[in-house]
Amino acid sequence: MKEFLANLNPRERRLVYIGGAVAAVLLFYAAVWVPLSNKVERLRTTVAEQQQLETWMKQAAREVQRLRKAATTPGGKRPRQSLLALADQSAKQQGLGRTIKRVQPEGQDKVNIRLEEAAFDDVVAWLEKLQSQHGVRVATITIDRQDQPGLVDVRLTLEGSTQ
Repeated sequence: MKEFLANLNPRERRLVYIGGAVAAVLLFYAAVWVPLSNKVERLRTTVAEQQQLETWMKQAAREVQRLRKAATTPGGKRPRQSLLALADQSAKQQGLGRTIKRVQPEGQDKVNIRLEEAAFDDVVAWLEKLQSQHGVRVATITIDRQDQPGLVDVRLTLEGSTQ
């Protein structure tokens, strides 16, 4: 290569050097600069999309928290009937009707209930349903197991609002 350049006159040599420099700049532009700038533009677009997604997710999280709070607070879901009627009706729906031995009101917002030989799983499901769907909570509870596995005697006091 040196011999080739040495045989060229100075003007041609300068032209080869300039052409080589232009070719190197064009090669750098095509092989490095264009792909890099395209990648930067794609990343900018991705960041903008991710920021929009983050904003939406924050709004959705606030909405979920608001709905959870409304669903879990006693005032979130209040029974439209008396607590006495609600407790009796929901126990029968849960299959505990035959086990109810006593339902006694204690003011407007409390009910004492006694169940005998009730299936423990049904009692737990019933109490969870009262709490989650009607905002009724257990104020006191006493559970005595029976000789037969899975059966219990339960004495409890439910509290809730009748509004």
